[in-house]
Amino acid sequence: MLIRTYREGDEDKIFELHKVVYPEREYDKESWIEWWRWMYRENPLGKARIWLAEHDGRIVGQYPLTFMSIKFENEILKVCQNIDLMTHPDYRGQGIFSRLERRALDEVSSKGVYITIGFPNRAAYPGHIKSGWFDIAPMRVMVKPLNWNNTLRMKVSNTFLAKLCGIGASLVDRIFYRSQKPPVVEGLSVTQVPSFDDRINEFWTKASSQYKIMVVRDRDYLNWRYCAVPGVDYSIYIATKARQICGYLVLRCMGWKQIKLGIIFDMLAQSQEIAQSLVFKGIEHCKRENTDLIYHRTIANKTYIKAFRENGFISIPLIKGGRFCAYSRDPHISKEFLRDAENWLVQPGDSDMI
Repeated sequence: MLIRTYREGDEDKIFELHKVVYPEREYDKESWIEWWRWMYRENPLGKARIWLAEHDGRIVGQYPLTFMSIKFENEILKVCQNIDLMTHPDYRGQGIFSRLERRALDEVSSKGVYITIGFPNRAAYPGHIKSGWFDIAPMRVMVKPLNWNNTLRMKVSNTFLAKLCGIGASLVDRIFYRSQKPPVVEGLSVTQVPSFDDRINEFWTKASSQYKIMVVRDRDYLNWRYCAVPGVDYSIYIATKARQICGYLVLRCMGWKQIKLGIIFDMLAQSQEIAQSLVFKGIEHCKRENTDLIYHRTIANKTYIKAFRENGFISIPLIKGGRFCAYSRDPHISKEFLRDAENWLVQPGDSDMI
């Protein structure tokens, strides 16, 4: 077994590993390569580092780390995110994960990148904890059904029963979770735009004070994350006052199982009132797209959460939004500070979810 770093052209063998690990997915190699180059080669923070396990000429495991900038109080640090961890089914249980991880984290730490974040799935989570990672918080799931009949049909196979349950759920929704009209904010305009312009940098500087820890959302990062993704269309809304950006929201409508799902990937606003206006605009967008269910997951403060609740979103504690974990060798930032979920803003767009 050879543990090594990525070499030019390895993506062809990595593609074969993807197909073996996730055989249920549909693959078009040309589209996959475009996505791979965007994710691993075109990140404005630099090319990803990828560690590979090779045996008999095959790639049988990978441990990639992509780079991002995160604000820690008044300091901006370069950190890593662990994504697409894979081991070939025939090679599981042989310690590939631990060997790749030790090599990866040792090497990035030697270059001054001490903190790594990740959203490990159920299979990867035990290995992360064993390697010294720690939990920060589970992601809070918030949903707003727009079509209860179609939404319930995912769980209720009987059409009549699903319709009956949908009527009852709709009634409860109207009584207890009905949307409030957004507050009137004098001079506020919310419009859809194709990309982010330079004004977003000034907005980011002002809005970043709301959280002690969050991904840097400047123009280069946001346009790479939401405007340059091959084959994926995001809808971007910005809130402006006196021509200055005071908030934005990014969402995507897509087919998922038997329903049409709207996902809010990212939102940041200077105030709760502006956040409510952005979420309201996102709901209107999803209604025009005949979306059945709007989904969001987050780690955020109460002000942020209230903007969704005022728009009729339901928080469902029993539905887990996935784990958010971190690994740190930083001598200057305490693990207690990192463990405190109150310090963080985390959203779907901070992960590799597209």
